[in-house]
Amino acid sequence: MWTWFHKFGSPPWLYRISGSILRWLVPITVILLAVGAVWGLLYAPPDFRQGNSYRIMFVHVPASVVALAGYYVMATAGAVSLIWRMKIADIALRSCAPIGAMLTFLGLLSGAVWGKPT
Repeated sequence: MWTWFHKFGSPPWLYRISGSILRWLVPITVILLAVGAVWGLLYAPPDFRQGNSYRIMFVHVPASVVALAGYYVMATAGAVSLIWRMKIADIALRSCAPIGAMLTFLGLLSGAVWGKPT
């Protein structure tokens, strides 16, 4: 198990594996995000109490959950970096920070937009 763990800590090995995986995951992710956005924002029926203003929840809740997950990844990467001194954990830490901040801003903004008419 530890050899597998340290293989992921090696940047050349991880970049080679992630490059081959990303080739398939990026188009699938874009298609699924587009389908989910269209279904959630256009085809969902209006709520009987909130009307159409509840649809912002289809943006607010996922943005907030993924922002929190980004901060959990940062905490885990920081622990891995401090305990095992893996350089790839520092890279993950630096790349998750702006994503978490952007999604936190989106969650706060969409919560304010939803809260105003509600």
